[in-house]
Amino acid sequence: MTGSLFQRVDYLARAVTPAVILLLLILLNALPLHVPYVSSATPLLPLMAVFHFGLFRPQYLPNWLALLFGLLIDVISGGPLAVNGLVFLCVRYFVEANQRFLIDKPFLFIWFGYALVSAGAVAATWALSALLMWHAIDPRPAIFQYLMSLACYPVVSWIIGRSYNRVTAGRAARAN
Repeated sequence: MTGSLFQRVDYLARAVTPAVILLLLILLNALPLHVPYVSSATPLLPLMAVFHFGLFRPQYLPNWLALLFGLLIDVISGGPLAVNGLVFLCVRYFVEANQRFLIDKPFLFIWFGYALVSAGAVAATWALSALLMWHAIDPRPAIFQYLMSLACYPVVSWIIGRSYNRVTAGRAARAN
């Protein structure tokens, strides 16, 4: 009886942790920083989490959740609705579909995979936003945000992985 309760708690912690981490990164990205030009330099923290969990824990980041969090970003940012939802859904699907090429590879290979996927995500977000808003958007902020995200990915990926492992390891240790 006790074992099954702890197993359920462990499963629940594993299942909820990616969503909690992703929500925290969305809120962190949405914090208003009163520094000139920093809003365009904010790294794409939620995209990093979608990539990370889509690669390492896809069962805990279902498609509907990626779509929902993308829609949340659209609502918070005031941008065109469904752009980030669609992009997150595509990133999540693409990463899981190509998981065999990235999993159990050196970090530099995974980072290169993130560079390719996030470049496509940034380009798609920029193009869809311009299309839905019916006017040209300067691509320089998007390019700068992509470069900032690429530079921050190793640290953020390590933090995401450590956070997830710490929460789930703590639950598993208590179950024993």
